[in-house]
Amino acid sequence: CPVVWEGGGLSPSPYPDSKAGHRLRTIARVEELLHRHQLPGLPSEVGKEKMRKLELIESLIEDVETLEYRDASHLDAIRRRAEMLIRNFYGENSKYLKDIQNISFYTGFGPVGEQVKRQAWSSGGKEMMNLFNTMKEEILLFDTTAGTAAVQPDQVEVGDKVFIVHGRDESMKQSVARVLEKLGLEPIILHEQPDRGRTIIEKFIDYSNVEFALVLLSPDDMAYQRNADPESAKPRARQNVILELGYFLGKLGRDCVVALHAQDEDFEMPSDYSGVLFVPFDISGRWQFDLVRELKASGYEVDANKLLE
Repeated sequence: CPVVWEGGGLSPSPYPDSKAGHRLRTIARVEELLHRHQLPGLPSEVGKEKMRKLELIESLIEDVETLEYRDASHLDAIRRRAEMLIRNFYGENSKYLKDIQNISFYTGFGPVGEQVKRQAWSSGGKEMMNLFNTMKEEILLFDTTAGTAAVQPDQVEVGDKVFIVHGRDESMKQSVARVLEKLGLEPIILHEQPDRGRTIIEKFIDYSNVEFALVLLSPDDMAYQRNADPESAKPRARQNVILELGYFLGKLGRDCVVALHAQDEDFEMPSDYSGVLFVPFDISGRWQFDLVRELKASGYEVDANKLLE
C-alpha cells in the first residue's frame, strides 16, 4: 500500500492505491468534516458538485503526501494543478492563489546545512496540506451552488505601472525602462521618485503598489563562501536586489514577477526560488518579447509590434 504524509511523518495508507481507494479516502475525510461541524449529509444535486470539487482537492492532498524530498518537478506539477483548480473553483482574485504561490519549500539565498533544508521542505509540505484542507472545508461549509463562476483573466483590472528593481548596471536599467515606455507602461524606478521626507523603506513601500515587478540581476558584487579561496569568488547581484525580489514574490506572487539576468560568465544566480521566471538579458533582444508574453499573461494589454517601431 502507498506511503502517505501525516503531520510531517510517513505512515501506510489504509486504502488501496486505486480510483476506488481514492474515493474511499475522500468520503472518509468528508464524513470526518461533516461530523466535526455537526452537519447533515450533502443534498444530492449540490452534493455531487461539492463531492467532485472535494475529490479534486483530495487528490492534491494525496500528491503532497507522496511528494519526495527535493523533487522539484513533482512540486511544480502540484503547484500548477492547484492554481488551475483554485482559479476554477474560487476565481482569479482568490487569496488562495497567492497563498499557494507564497508557500516555500526552500531556505532562500545562501548555503545552509542539510538539516535546515529538510526542515524547510517539511514545513512547506505542512503549509500546503493546511491550505488544501482549508479549501476543502470552505467548499463543504459555504459553497452552496452547483458551480461557481470564475473571474476570467481579461476581467481583472491592472494599472499601467511596473516597478523596476535594479542594481548598478545603468545601461540595463535604461534599456528596460525604454521598452516599458514603448509598450505604453510607466516604469517605476525608486530613485527617480520624489522623497517627500520619507525614509527609503517608506518610499519603497509607497511606490511598490503595482501589479507587476521586473527585477534586474546584474553582476555588481563578487562573493565566495567564508572558508573558500578568494579566487573562487563569483559575480552576483547586490543583496538589496535579492531582498526586493523576495519582497515582490511575497506581495505579488511569482506569476507577476520576472527576473532579468545578465549573461555574464560564472554569474551566480539566486538559488531555491522555484517557479520564478528567470529571463536572460540577451544582446539579441529576445528578452523583450519574453517580457511582453508575461505581461499579457498578467492582464496587461501590450502589443509586441510597438517594439519594432
